[in-house]
Amino acid sequence: MLRIRTFSLLLIAGACLAGCAAGPGEAPPSLINDSMPASTAPAPAAYQLSPQELGYSCKKLTGVMQVRILQVRRYDPAENPTMAARSVQGVATPIFGGTTVGIDPAGQHQRDLAMLEAYNGQLARKNCKTFDIAAELKKTDPLDTPQPTVPARAR
Repeated sequence: MLRIRTFSLLLIAGACLAGCAAGPGEAPPSLINDSMPASTAPAPAAYQLSPQELGYSCKKLTGVMQVRILQVRRYDPAENPTMAARSVQGVATPIFGGTTVGIDPAGQHQRDLAMLEAYNGQLARKNCKTFDIAAELKKTDPLDTPQPTVPARAR
């Protein structure tokens, strides 16, 4: 009885994986159009602030940046999940549901850095004190709260 259940479970899992593998893949490149395929196009380098974020005050922008800098400081590529674990999560999430957080930690780190640069630029446009992001990210003390140190421009 246990063998039948085990075999049934393996059969169902295999069918699910085969169904995912048989799904539509990337379209072949067009021979007529010389444009670059979407998968090889460079990712956008800049974070776009939403209308709500554009309305943030200096205090709100500074607070959000302090929290994000503390989070980014903890990023360690050596502690990322293995490729096998991320692949299993990527396959299992659409089938069984769940979160996609953690599938691409390096990509999330790059998005966080782009967001910090955009927020810092917004602080400068509002004539607020800005952060030295590189210096703040080098600090390792988790109790050291990041502070804006670059003075605002003369108005």
